[in-house]
Amino acid sequence: MSLYVGEPDPGPPLEFVPATLTARSRSDTVETYQLAERLYDRLVDFGTYLVLVFDDNVMPVAANFDIGEW
Repeated sequence: MSLYVGEPDPGPPLEFVPATLTARSRSDTVETYQLAERLYDRLVDFGTYLVLVFDDNVMPVAANFDIGEW
């Protein structure tokens, strides 16, 4: 996995901090999509993160908030 955290957006302290998490499975038994699904489910379960998932072609495939027309 690799994690990139950007500069916080204006607003109350630490209101929004953009981050990018890239995951690739190196396991013989867990596919990358399975790893991504588990990460998404766990991050959403926290209830404190806005999560947007992109496929390899940079198309959104899942989000826990309304992203409107893409």
